[in-house]
Amino acid sequence: MKISKVQVILLQKKLTSAMNISRGGFDVRTHAVVKVTTDQGITGLGEGVGDALMIKSIIDGKMGDLAFGLDPMSIESIRKNLIDSQVYLERKGSVICAASGIEMACWDIMGKVLNVPVYQLLGGLYRDRLETYVSDVYWEKDPHAMAKNLERILKKGFKTIKAHLGCESPEADEKRIDALRCTAGNETNLMIDLNGGYTPQESMVASRLWDKFNLFWLEEPLNPNQVDALADFRSRSKLTIAAGENEFRLHGFKQLFDHRAIDVAMPDIGRVGGIQEARNICALAESYGIPVSPHNFSSGILLAATIHLMAATPNTWLLELDSSNNAIYEELLVAPLEISNGLVHVPDQPGLGVELTDEIIRQYGVE
Repeated sequence: MKISKVQVILLQKKLTSAMNISRGGFDVRTHAVVKVTTDQGITGLGEGVGDALMIKSIIDGKMGDLAFGLDPMSIESIRKNLIDSQVYLERKGSVICAASGIEMACWDIMGKVLNVPVYQLLGGLYRDRLETYVSDVYWEKDPHAMAKNLERILKKGFKTIKAHLGCESPEADEKRIDALRCTAGNETNLMIDLNGGYTPQESMVASRLWDKFNLFWLEEPLNPNQVDALADFRSRSKLTIAAGENEFRLHGFKQLFDHRAIDVAMPDIGRVGGIQEARNICALAESYGIPVSPHNFSSGILLAATIHLMAATPNTWLLELDSSNNAIYEELLVAPLEISNGLVHVPDQPGLGVELTDEIIRQYGVE
């Protein structure tokens, strides 16, 4: 069996609610869905996460040709040819995101060929339910509006919730955390994500001011290029530091671990190099004693891949969920997601359990 075609289908959805983060905002969500077809007519779906238009241009321009004729069942050969076969090595960025999408689709194909869920190919089912957190509280001018949104999520039975701050100074955003904590109560785990928007100095101020709110973790406080500064900040802060959604491949995470820059690693399967690269990162993190909570904030295809990885990997913890209705999410799943008491039940369809129907393309597809 050989790869005969690689396509990128862009899906786009207009937001129904504001999504403001420290470094800006957006009013549409765009997903780069990768469809790999074999000469036997079997197809698989993956997703490159990042700049969707750039990912499409990379695959359409050259990477799709590199994949042509390869065996989708040979994951290491796919990885070698797409990422490490060129004279000038691509170490980070959209090229790795594009390769991630193709590699993910090959796992989907393999599961379909063997008629097993992808988690069976990753070592078998380690857990059949995943503890979750919801990442769907965004910065707003009115702190009470943010608190009302958090209350909506609490009513759904979730006990761990992440809010995005950093559009204003640590002093100004303290009132927002206060409103969120008052609404959440002490029984709810409250996370804060700064999306790399603060300077090291602002982060230290935030750490001192916000420590009293008993935060579960502080995510990506600094620009991801500032590894030394992040390590210094972690050494001086009492807060648990999570980061990694903007890091690439195994060596990028080894740098974070060697610098002791983070407490929780957050690789994104659609960015780091695919499912196998994410597995390697999980194994490396375990050797450092660092838990892995994969970044999972895109379409239902990334969601499915993340569920399968976590279902088979002991060193993973806390599945990120998007409850905003702003992504093309459960429409892409073969079976509806089963969630009860904040736990997601692991599905058992062959492959990743995703499908791209003509109706989805008609409704969300863009040129």
